[in-house]
Amino acid sequence: MNIVYLSGSRIFLCSDGKTTELPCERAAKYTDAVNEIQKNKEWKLQGTGAIFREEQQYFSDNRSDISINGLSSADKGFIYSAVLGGMGAIYRKSADSPKAPEGHIYTGMDRRIGDIACKDGSIAAILDEHLAIFDERGDYNELTDGPSREADPFWSATDGRLFCSTRGCSLDGQSIYSESSIMAVDQEAGTIETLFESSGNDLLKPQNDSKGNFYYIRQPYKSPVPQKESVIKSVLLFPVRLIKAIFGFINVFSVIFGGEPLRKNQKRGDIKTKNKSARQIFFEERLLEAEKNEKENAAAGDSNLGIFPRNRVLVRVAPDGSETVIGKGIMDYTLCDEGVLCSNGKELLLIDGDGGEKVIAKAELAEKLCVIKEDTASEGQKS
Repeated sequence: MNIVYLSGSRIFLCSDGKTTELPCERAAKYTDAVNEIQKNKEWKLQGTGAIFREEQQYFSDNRSDISINGLSSADKGFIYSAVLGGMGAIYRKSADSPKAPEGHIYTGMDRRIGDIACKDGSIAAILDEHLAIFDERGDYNELTDGPSREADPFWSATDGRLFCSTRGCSLDGQSIYSESSIMAVDQEAGTIETLFESSGNDLLKPQNDSKGNFYYIRQPYKSPVPQKESVIKSVLLFPVRLIKAIFGFINVFSVIFGGEPLRKNQKRGDIKTKNKSARQIFFEERLLEAEKNEKENAAAGDSNLGIFPRNRVLVRVAPDGSETVIGKGIMDYTLCDEGVLCSNGKELLLIDGDGGEKVIAKAELAEKLCVIKEDTASEGQKS
């Protein structure tokens, strides 16, 4: 089984338990272009007066402008979606010949392409947080709009419908969202209907199989907007913040005119950088408490310890409507012939029909899982 997945905006291939990174031609070309621009502007970034020039930028990590957001198996390989700088794009890539030239499907300035799913030459994609369908020439039709935010498109395995998760959003610009529910879009009938919703829970990443079973990830709803700090806490913290601000101001001038920071372990040109713990991870607009979750999973007796909370579960809904939790602490998943392929943030796991788990490979923060079959000519489906 050949598995392609994303981790940190990088594409990896897992084949027979061995994992290798696939080169991304478009990201490499974008990085080379940015490096060339940076080289041409080096003179503006030098000298003690550089910090006062508007042109000064911090290009320490060019990959910060690169975001690979979706994968889907397709004819003769797979397709991926990306945002390179301010340009959204969809490209085609071969898994057998990863260094072969990539095919171009779509590029658009100031457009953001999220997750994607391909079937029979039709590409469902999240375009600027709404659902759209592209053809292989890059032409597209937007299906949803308004105060909502869609994600996780998936073509039905039993009919021509398109599934996705959706959440309503506020109109006051505060980025307040409701719980995610699962909806189905039927282009032929011109209908949109809600299939599953749960008060107090987010329902994410819908998929179904040819037997009529439906799958999704369920987790407790949490508003992405941080709670406002109390007035009393703000007053108590004011002296501390004032001292930090004064020290930071003096530190900047120490670097400019003295050539050295006041903090001995601070690098020049890196005044604003703070080192984060490797276990402080943001996923789906949430801070993932990896170490805490791993300890709780160990205490619960989990044999394969992941870094996601056990209340983030994978649910299977049978044709008769009965629900079964088949996995806990699931980061992402996809259906395949052998069962359900899952990621727990540390490993790739295969869950068989009897609920047994098998470790496929070590894979840190693997998401957007995609199984590449030997013959994809008639099955261009994200699976």
